[in-house]
Amino acid sequence: MTFDYLYDQSENLLSRFITFATEKHRYDLAFFYSQHFDGKSIVLSLQNMRAALLSSEDISHDDSWVRSLEVPQEDVDIVSSFLAKTLSTLFKHDDLD
Repeated sequence: MTFDYLYDQSENLLSRFITFATEKHRYDLAFFYSQHFDGKSIVLSLQNMRAALLSSEDISHDDSWVRSLEVPQEDVDIVSSFLAKTLSTLFKHDDLD
Protein backbone atom coordinates (compact mmCIF):
# COMPACT_ATOMS: atom_id res chain seq x y z
CA MET A 1 0.00 0.00 0.00
CA THR A 2 1.41 3.40 -0.96
CA PHE A 3 0.43 7.00 -0.37
CA ASP A 4 1.57 10.43 -1.50
CA TYR A 5 2.12 13.34 0.84
CA LEU A 6 -0.01 16.27 -0.27
CA TYR A 7 1.72 18.50 2.23
CA ASP A 8 3.52 18.26 5.54
CA GLN A 9 3.77 21.65 7.15
CA SER A 10 4.74 22.86 10.61
CA GLU A 11 4.11 26.32 11.99
CA ASN A 12 3.31 28.11 15.20
CA LEU A 13 -0.44 28.53 15.58
CA LEU A 14 -2.22 31.34 17.33
CA SER A 15 -4.92 30.12 19.65
CA ARG A 16 -7.69 31.60 21.76
CA PHE A 17 -10.15 29.94 24.15
CA ILE A 18 -13.54 31.49 24.88
CA THR A 19 -16.43 30.30 27.04
CA PHE A 20 -19.86 31.92 27.02
CA ALA A 21 -23.40 30.89 27.89
CA THR A 22 -26.85 31.50 26.50
CA GLU A 23 -30.01 30.95 28.54
CA LYS A 24 -29.91 27.16 28.04
CA HIS A 25 -26.44 26.23 26.75
CA ARG A 26 -22.78 26.76 27.50
CA TYR A 27 -20.18 27.02 24.74
CA ASP A 28 -16.49 26.27 25.28
CA LEU A 29 -14.75 27.14 22.03
CA ALA A 30 -11.15 27.02 20.89
CA PHE A 31 -10.03 29.13 17.95
CA PHE A 32 -6.86 28.29 16.02
CA TYR A 33 -5.45 30.51 13.31
CA SER A 34 -2.93 29.40 10.72
CA GLN A 35 -1.66 31.04 7.55
CA HIS A 36 -2.35 27.71 5.89
CA PHE A 37 -6.12 28.25 5.73
CA ASP A 38 -6.24 31.59 3.86
CA GLY A 39 -7.60 33.73 6.68
CA LYS A 40 -9.94 31.17 8.16
CA SER A 41 -9.82 29.85 11.70
CA ILE A 42 -10.43 26.37 12.99
CA VAL A 43 -13.27 26.69 15.50
CA LEU A 44 -13.46 23.70 17.83
CA SER A 45 -16.29 23.00 20.26
CA LEU A 46 -14.59 21.53 23.30
CA GLN A 47 -17.82 19.90 24.53
CA ASN A 48 -18.32 17.65 21.54
CA MET A 49 -14.91 17.91 19.82
CA ARG A 50 -16.56 19.01 16.56
CA ALA A 51 -14.81 21.60 14.40
CA ALA A 52 -15.45 23.94 11.50
CA LEU A 53 -13.08 25.97 9.33
CA LEU A 54 -14.57 29.49 9.32
CA SER A 55 -14.11 33.15 8.53
CA SER A 56 -16.50 35.89 9.63
CA GLU A 57 -17.90 35.98 6.07
CA ASP A 58 -18.71 32.26 6.18
CA ILE A 59 -21.10 32.78 9.09
CA SER A 60 -23.57 34.81 7.03
CA HIS A 61 -23.17 32.93 3.72
CA ASP A 62 -23.37 29.31 4.82
CA ASP A 63 -24.97 27.61 7.80
CA SER A 64 -23.03 24.33 7.62
CA TRP A 65 -21.16 25.47 10.75
CA VAL A 66 -24.41 25.04 12.71
CA ARG A 67 -24.40 21.30 12.01
CA SER A 68 -20.64 21.00 12.33
CA LEU A 69 -20.54 22.58 15.79
CA GLU A 70 -23.95 21.10 16.79
CA VAL A 71 -25.46 24.45 17.78
CA PRO A 72 -29.11 24.09 18.84
CA GLN A 73 -31.54 26.00 16.61
CA GLU A 74 -32.61 28.24 19.50
CA ASP A 75 -29.03 29.58 19.80
CA VAL A 76 -28.13 29.99 16.13
CA ASP A 77 -28.71 33.77 16.03
CA ILE A 78 -26.74 34.39 19.24
CA VAL A 79 -23.84 32.12 18.28
CA SER A 80 -23.68 33.41 14.70
CA SER A 81 -23.51 37.00 15.96
CA PHE A 82 -20.81 36.03 18.44
CA LEU A 83 -18.77 34.13 15.83
CA ALA A 84 -19.03 36.86 13.19
CA LYS A 85 -17.78 39.46 15.64
CA THR A 86 -15.10 37.23 17.17
CA LEU A 87 -13.73 35.87 13.90
CA SER A 88 -13.48 39.34 12.33
CA THR A 89 -11.22 40.57 15.15
CA LEU A 90 -9.65 37.30 16.28
CA PHE A 91 -6.24 37.42 14.67
CA LYS A 92 -4.44 39.76 12.35
CA HIS A 93 -1.91 38.60 9.79
CA ASP A 94 0.71 40.70 11.64
CA ASP A 95 0.30 38.39 14.63
CA LEU A 96 1.94 35.58 12.69
CA ASP A 97 5.09 37.45 11.71
